[in-house]
Amino acid sequence: MNNRMRIFAILIALIATAPNVFAEIKLSNALAKDIGQAYGFYLGQNYSLNEISKKYPSLSGLSLIAEKEFSATFKSSIEGMDALMAKHAKSEWNKIKKQLTTQIASSIQIDQISEAQARQFVELVRERANGNIESPVIETYLLFKSGYEKNPEREFLDGYKYKYTTNGVGKAKGVAFSIESPKTWVAKEGNRPNIVQKFVSENGRGLEILLILIKEVPLQPGEKITEKDVLEILNPKDIQDFIPDGGVHLNSGKLTLENLPGFWVHFKMDMARVRNTVGMETIMYTIFYKNKMIQIQGQVMTSINGEPSERGGLKKYEKLFDLMANSLVITDIYK
Repeated sequence: MNNRMRIFAILIALIATAPNVFAEIKLSNALAKDIGQAYGFYLGQNYSLNEISKKYPSLSGLSLIAEKEFSATFKSSIEGMDALMAKHAKSEWNKIKKQLTTQIASSIQIDQISEAQARQFVELVRERANGNIESPVIETYLLFKSGYEKNPEREFLDGYKYKYTTNGVGKAKGVAFSIESPKTWVAKEGNRPNIVQKFVSENGRGLEILLILIKEVPLQPGEKITEKDVLEILNPKDIQDFIPDGGVHLNSGKLTLENLPGFWVHFKMDMARVRNTVGMETIMYTIFYKNKMIQIQGQVMTSINGEPSERGGLKKYEKLFDLMANSLVITDIYK
């Protein structure tokens, strides 16, 4: 086993016995590996900048600027990862950081780097300060970035976004569209009928989900759903037909998305899963395009077996779900 894999193995062993929550982020072996990689990335970058400053004094000013710019953007991320590990295994984590530092020092040969190459690296760090960092390191930094956990819409508004695009094949039923999600929300294939795509929080390991569904609507040739039809749907009796069995209607209203008529519904329900009962709160955006009903569903877990979740409920994610839904673009409309 090489040094890097040994360090990751130690991280995983530490996490496996740690408590479940830090800043409401669930710990897992996969997250431990990501933290090790992201923290090592940071240490290696700082070590390289320091060595460049020593070897090429003319670049020391630029190196310091690059380091400060990176810290201004991601210092809180580094501190968050450090605090998480120190909270559960401070002594062991300090040893691991020393091992990482030793490994980095032995693997980076500064004497073999020309001044031109050193200058290019400094400029690369400045680009990284703007978020131009390879995956999965950037996602790990964003997961721990200050303010993003309490206000998840900030990641989206700050431009850390991913665009999902489909040409209409398969479950999309001929509807070509794109939609945006935060970088830390991983796009996954829907495993049930009509679910085109789902996006899962916390690098695909979270409990919040956004679903995209497309269903056929039995319309006559030339017939279409109008705003008048939507208003009729929104009466208390008919709106319940759009809510799963057992769901409780909380609120609803009409909306316009892509200049198409539609409505939104906020509901809650309990779902039995194996031996557990999970409370869910959902906001569902529905629009009608030709003979298709397009639904975007933002779902948040609110309880497990009657015990309330500490993750903030739908209110915490409502702004983000609005932003994600509003990013929907149906390609054929603009042809």
